[in-house]
Amino acid sequence: MVEDKNSSKKSSSTAARTRADKASAVKNLEVKNESIDNVKESQEKLVIKINISKSKIPLIVLFVVLLGALYYFKSLFLVAVVNGEPIYRYAIVQELEKQSGQQVTGALVTKMLILQEAKKKNINVAEKEINDEIKKIEDNLSKQGQKIDAVLTEQGITKKDLRERIQIQKIVEKLFAKDIKVTDKETKEYFDKNESLFGEDAEYEKVKDTIAQQLQQIKLNEKFQNWITELQKQAKIEYFVSY
Repeated sequence: MVEDKNSSKKSSSTAARTRADKASAVKNLEVKNESIDNVKESQEKLVIKINISKSKIPLIVLFVVLLGALYYFKSLFLVAVVNGEPIYRYAIVQELEKQSGQQVTGALVTKMLILQEAKKKNINVAEKEINDEIKKIEDNLSKQGQKIDAVLTEQGITKKDLRERIQIQKIVEKLFAKDIKVTDKETKEYFDKNESLFGEDAEYEKVKDTIAQQLQQIKLNEKFQNWITELQKQAKIEYFVSY
């Protein structure tokens, strides 16, 4: 009877330990599962952070490129920096407009009217004509010991500006030159009245062609001024800025 009781106690004790072991195993498994879940969650958060960081890379690159572009093209916005304080280009533009805005606007309007009229009358100026005229200017300056580039720089004119001016001059000549005549009588009268301008030993026959060219240019300018004044009156010109 005693043995049966002991055997029953042992069985109960073994069963209890078994249940405890199972409970512990289940608990350990739950802990392991929780740890695995935590690791997965951490990995997912890391992936999200990496993706976010990658998405920011193009923005950072763009920002750096913009900064570089602003520095490289700073002359488009800045003229100078005086003791750390900038002078912007728009300030220069405003000042120049105050000083000569009306004059420049008038010149641009005149130029546009001439080009429009040339287009209407199918008047063109070939590159060769412009190049030939530049060659004449270079030759004349060379005789005086000067270079065309130095003269243009001194006058604040670029080669492009010079070519445009020659183009306009050639258009005006083609518009009116055929109507302008200079007679020998006019050249002789001019020589007699201004002989001192040609030197003491000047001979009329040697300078009459030069005089004829000068008189033709004077007449051309007079005709042009009358023409452009009338053209401006007839043209529809709207000004949006007052100087």
